[in-house]
Amino acid sequence: MAARDNQGLQIAVILMVMMVVGLGITTGVFYNANLKAQTDAKDANTRAQAESSKSREYLLERNRLKVMIGHTDETTMDEIETQFNNDIAAFVADEGGTPANAQALDYRKIPVELRNKYSTLEQQLASARAQVNALTAERDSIRTTADAAVAKAKSEKDAAEANLRKLTADYQSERQSLQDDQKKVLASKQAIEGQVAQVTAKFTQEKKALDKELADKQNLIAGLQKVNEDLQPKITDRPDGKIVWSNQREQTVWINLGSQDLLRPQMTFSVYPVGQENLAGAEVKGSIEVTKIHDGHQAEARITSFDVANPIMPGDTIFTPTWTPGHPEKFAVVGYIDIDGDDKDDTDDLRHIIETSGGIVAAYVDESGSIKGAITPDIRYLILGERPTEKTAEGSLTAYSQMSEAARANGIQAIRVDQFIDWAGYVGAEELVRLNAASKLEELEAQAEKEKAGFQKRRPSGNSAF
Repeated sequence: MAARDNQGLQIAVILMVMMVVGLGITTGVFYNANLKAQTDAKDANTRAQAESSKSREYLLERNRLKVMIGHTDETTMDEIETQFNNDIAAFVADEGGTPANAQALDYRKIPVELRNKYSTLEQQLASARAQVNALTAERDSIRTTADAAVAKAKSEKDAAEANLRKLTADYQSERQSLQDDQKKVLASKQAIEGQVAQVTAKFTQEKKALDKELADKQNLIAGLQKVNEDLQPKITDRPDGKIVWSNQREQTVWINLGSQDLLRPQMTFSVYPVGQENLAGAEVKGSIEVTKIHDGHQAEARITSFDVANPIMPGDTIFTPTWTPGHPEKFAVVGYIDIDGDDKDDTDDLRHIIETSGGIVAAYVDESGSIKGAITPDIRYLILGERPTEKTAEGSLTAYSQMSEAARANGIQAIRVDQFIDWAGYVGAEELVRLNAASKLEELEAQAEKEKAGFQKRRPSGNSAF
């Protein structure tokens, strides 16, 4: 029994020893793990503080950059990007209004762009000043010549009046001295009266000639002033549409205008090279006349004039001053209009050309020299013919001056009739040539895109027939 008790005690002791050893091992493991965790936590805390310090530095640098480009600390990046794009559009866009490439620019490059534009504008200003100085010198020369002519006429007039006074005094003296002899007085009186009549008639004739010369000089000055005004820069026009398909052999084209644009048959257009946006001074390639309206934005036209060495191609732009897509233009006509060079007034023919092309003649001068209609600010152009003379209808010269002055007062640009005819693309009546009725604008546009991508038609030689 005692041996069994000792055996149980040994087992208990062994178990206690094992428990003590296991507890010690567990305590050591947990202690080491806790010590490592504390070390890792301390390292993590150190790194977090370093990152936080860097973040604060980055934030301070970012806020400084915001202030340097004109913003506040509270401004968001979306607001900064919006302002940046607005600055690029406001200061770097070119003269035609084409937006700048914001991806290729930054605030350091904007001053460079502005400096280049400033240099260009300085050159343009210097050229304009030179032109103004030249025109001013020409004007002063004309004024000097006119003043000299007026002074000469006045001097001659004063001399003639002095001569008349002298003759009158001589007449009175002769009459007084010859009163003693009645017969001699009568004879002398008749002779002197005849001389006075001759001198008076000669003086009147000379005075009339001088007055006419003075009026001619004044008209010349007014004409030169008008030329000076016409030399000032004008606002340029933009194309109305473009050629989407061209058949030079059949002298036929299709354009991207139609019924929704208020286009009408028989309207004529001038044709300009592809990409030509500023039409002032641009060279005209040819002209077309609308023959058939196919759809809301497609129509067929015939080629009325062209250059064999520079044919009309898809992409070329078209323009007429008599019409704007969806809006009829108003015009005024004044002066002697001769379109075909037959020395006959063609005012009615010009009105027909404008009205056929969809325009409106709001004011003109009839055969009697009376103004029909009125000059209003919504008139696009005042079309000027030759300046009337004294031989034209009574009132034509007055109407010319009144309408020209009214146009200047309303800010209406004046153009010559030959320039207007050239812009309108009018070449007279010719035989119409049309496309096949089954032709489709979609196919023509696809063909034009294919040619634009690289498959170009062979350029015709000077001996080719179309």
